Amino acid sequence: MGEKEIRAKYGGKLAKAVNRAIRAEVGGGGKALDKLTELAGAARHSGWKDKDGKDTPEATAYYKHLKDVVGGMETEVCRRWGIQLEQAGR
Repeated sequence: MGEKEIRAKYGGKLAKAVNRAIRAEVGGGGKALDKLTELAGAARHSGWKDKDGKDTPEATAYYKHLKDVVGGMETEVCRRWGIQLEQAGR
């Protein structure tokens, strides 16, 4: 399996196909991605960086969730489908 197969099954570009696979194949994947979207909205609204150039608390929460929760799910899907994590686009 690989990029062609996951894209054929889930459609779209590779990053979108990986997200769709997370939702379909990983327990709690849909909730994790929904939470990431929610955190992204808050981070975007905060401007991502403060006046000193540091991440805002909202951006920090987004990056933490991306790394700690979604990152593991993405790694699992990429391993399962035989895709290099760098190809997945994050």
